[in-house]
Amino acid sequence: MLRLLALLAFLALATAGVAPTEASAQSLRPKTCLVLGGGGARGAAHIGVLKVIEREHIPIDCITGTSMGAIVGGLYAAGYNATEIEVVLKSIDWKDVFNDDPPREELPMRRKEDELRFLGGIEFGLRDGKIALPRGAIQGQKLQLLLRRLLLSTLRTEDFDDLPIPFRSVATDIGKGEKVVFASGDLAMAIRASMSVPAAFAPIRYQGHLLVDGGIVDNVPIEEARKLGGTRLIVVNVGAPLASENELTSPFAIANQMLTAMMKRQTDAQLHTLGAGDVLLVPALGDLSSAAFDRTPEAVAYGEQAADAQLAALRTFSASETDYAAFTAHHRQKPFDPPLIAFLDVLTGRSRTADYVRQRLSDTVGKRFDTSMLEDRIGLAYGEGSYERITYDLADRDGGTGLVVQPVDKGWGPNFLRVGLRLADNFAGRSSYQLFTEANFTGLNSLGGESRNRVQLGEVTELYSEFLQPWGRLGQFYVAPFLQYKAYNFPLDDNGIELAEYRRQRYLGAVEFGYTPDASWQLSSALEYGHDAAHLRIGTPSSAERPVGLPKNVSSDFGGVVLRAVYDDLDNGAFPKRGVRLDVSEELLLTQLGSSDAARITRLRWDWALSRGVNHVLLGASVAAASGHGANAQIAALSQIGGLANLSGYTENQLFASNTALLRAIYYRRMTNADALFSVPLYLGGSLEAGGWWNERRRIGSNMIGAGSVFVGIDTFLGPIFLGYGYAQGGHSAAYLTFGSLLRANE
Repeated sequence: MLRLLALLAFLALATAGVAPTEASAQSLRPKTCLVLGGGGARGAAHIGVLKVIEREHIPIDCITGTSMGAIVGGLYAAGYNATEIEVVLKSIDWKDVFNDDPPREELPMRRKEDELRFLGGIEFGLRDGKIALPRGAIQGQKLQLLLRRLLLSTLRTEDFDDLPIPFRSVATDIGKGEKVVFASGDLAMAIRASMSVPAAFAPIRYQGHLLVDGGIVDNVPIEEARKLGGTRLIVVNVGAPLASENELTSPFAIANQMLTAMMKRQTDAQLHTLGAGDVLLVPALGDLSSAAFDRTPEAVAYGEQAADAQLAALRTFSASETDYAAFTAHHRQKPFDPPLIAFLDVLTGRSRTADYVRQRLSDTVGKRFDTSMLEDRIGLAYGEGSYERITYDLADRDGGTGLVVQPVDKGWGPNFLRVGLRLADNFAGRSSYQLFTEANFTGLNSLGGESRNRVQLGEVTELYSEFLQPWGRLGQFYVAPFLQYKAYNFPLDDNGIELAEYRRQRYLGAVEFGYTPDASWQLSSALEYGHDAAHLRIGTPSSAERPVGLPKNVSSDFGGVVLRAVYDDLDNGAFPKRGVRLDVSEELLLTQLGSSDAARITRLRWDWALSRGVNHVLLGASVAAASGHGANAQIAALSQIGGLANLSGYTENQLFASNTALLRAIYYRRMTNADALFSVPLYLGGSLEAGGWWNERRRIGSNMIGAGSVFVGIDTFLGPIFLGYGYAQGGHSAAYLTFGSLLRANE
């Protein structure tokens, strides 16, 4: 009787010209659930399947997904259509997403300066007196922000059954080895947890679980689709096949095979539960690996082909025009109206420097919610270097909407040890090494105070200790007292002929005050006092019997003020492709502040990077000029020149004088694929230069020397490495095998 009444009511609505709702249409047909498996980049094939599903007017009533299937499925469940998801995936710069740091041009200026001086090296954590390592190569900071931005329409949706399409994502509690299915909460966090591939992505803590990729326990979540009430399933399996024996050539390959075999066994068990009314799609992805995100269009095409191959079976899921119109009317992203930010709440439970983050984000209050602005501010804070991730959410309180920000300190901190090694050889009997270690103690107070301590051994010996304290409403000011001891050998040269070699030692104490109005500018002043000494190592010393010799010991005290301005928006510190760096400083050595002699030292260094495709040009100029009574008496007034692309033909820092200048143009072409996700940057290049060195400031620019070089450069995790040859007028030539950058910072 009830069924008859329901049927009569439905007919009455139809007769009256009232279209049935999507919910009522769904109740009259079997419930179709879409199951999207994990597979990394192979999961882009899901988009091709969705395109065919939409073309054939197949309404989807529920979705379950794991890993990449959770991303595609979550976006579709949130109201994106297949074309929109395809556009999103094609627009993602995966190389950037898999690099947690913001682009270099957005890094804090202090990080940029450190990078130029110490490119490369390996960072370890220091925790409880022990060496600690990160839980994953990628922390997922940018991926989390990307998912949050894409899913803003779901911020107010707590229950995943209330999405345009009910959705479930699967993750693994790595502590318990158990499956975790997300049916509610933060959709962006649930998806991020589902794709935390062990060793690649760090685990993420959410809802009381330490979570990694759901593929470990359920890579094709068919069982969860049944629990959602799915009576007919469309299942897409994009898991990687087992490798052949010939491909098992390394411990990594063996370990990966073990994981693949385990996942395949579990997946096969799930696939055996499929019935005659279900459809299984297995795109023929061939050699497309789970890391080949640059081949997304291929994967999409393979997905379409797999769906088209089973078109007859899929068409049994198709709905009438009326029913599908009702589905598409409901399958839309919910509108998101950016609210006015009434308050900022930075949580302190998982960070010792929450106030530092609060400073960086404080100017968002009172403004309309803007994801670009917010991500820039978060990137500036994250770029400081001590955070594992910084996430945000919106919350309502007292009639207003505000930002709730969760900074999470690096789990392998709060202290860090960086170690690096550099080697150099001029192929003429002179080689050198440089070992550096730097211990950073972070989170010394809530505003981001930190202590940096450095030891260098080798060509340069250095002991350095600094305390850095940011302050100000946005943390744009800082004060940094520091102590330094530095020693190295330098030659005394006459027109390229080495007459002697001295050992220079410098003792320095200073207090620097700085202002960084944005990520590209740093203005600073410093009060300094120190002592310079030089001891003759090689050469003929002067004496009563030999008055024409060289002084055996030279020393001087120096004290003064240093004013400096740096602009830097270069995109890369090793092989820049775009941007400008300008570094101008004025050092005034004053007898009133303890200097043995007064002097004025001006230093300017300018670099401009330009690119077209794989071709890059770096134009540059540098000048160091000293004047005053101490210009030739003060060791502090000496500047260095020489080295690859720095008056090529002379060895590294071969020439010392109180006045130097250099003009240069460097060309380098990338020889490896820049679009590949994992590709070692290899460059072939050369330079043209003109420069010189003078003992009098008024003679700067006279009798400039021409020089040039050719080189091969490679950017490694230890830093850039160059193999090159240089020649300078006068018959000076040098071969180079060296670590370092094409850029230099003023010393």
